[in-house]
Amino acid sequence: MAKRARMGFPKPLSELLAGSLKGLGIAERLREADIWRIWPDVVGQVVASRAQPLRIINGTLTVAVSSGPWMQELTFLKGVMKQKLNDSLGSEVVKEIILRSGKIAPPVTAVDDELPRKKKLGARQLAMIDEQAAAMPDEETRRAFAELMKASFETVRTKR
Repeated sequence: MAKRARMGFPKPLSELLAGSLKGLGIAERLREADIWRIWPDVVGQVVASRAQPLRIINGTLTVAVSSGPWMQELTFLKGVMKQKLNDSLGSEVVKEIILRSGKIAPPVTAVDDELPRKKKLGARQLAMIDEQAAAMPDEETRRAFAELMKASFETVRTKR
């Protein structure tokens, strides 16, 4: 009876995915997608607030620029931006940069992670919750419903 081959150690998921992506030819497209992630770090916050990548096709990166003066300034910096992007990406992903006049989306701000404020419930609200819950025959369901109603009424809703 022949011995089966010895099983190696399990490979990390990232290694398995990288190997699969190379076989599919998707790895290069993922590297191109990294441009949007690294753009503010590579060009700086000031430039990133005035110019944003739109698309990359066959190594040609199209960048939207907010105004004519910024377009002129960035025309002189295309070579530097291309070099810095490629250095950050680890290979020559960007072969050419084309600047286009366009609207720049405002930067995404972090959502406020503050917990919602709670307000104290009045006797009238508590009586209404008890009245609504009393119609439920199952004790556990009744208790859960009452707690849910109290939590809903206690939360202070703010308009955004």
